[in-house]
Amino acid sequence: MSKYHNLQPFEDTGRLRWLRQWLNLAFIIGAIVGMIWFTKGDQDTAIYIMIGAGVFKFVELTLRIAKL
Repeated sequence: MSKYHNLQPFEDTGRLRWLRQWLNLAFIIGAIVGMIWFTKGDQDTAIYIMIGAGVFKFVELTLRIAKL
């Protein structure tokens, strides 16, 4: 049986939890700004904004998988 059961809450004890939370916040804000920009402004710029937000999420995911 695995260390964590599906019904047990996962405790995030990573050293860089605060950094991951800030990266998630940057991703969420960037995604929202990108979606608004996509509907109201230049679509090419909006795509670049959303790609930038995706970079924040990728870095956060890498830290989470590495369990830092």
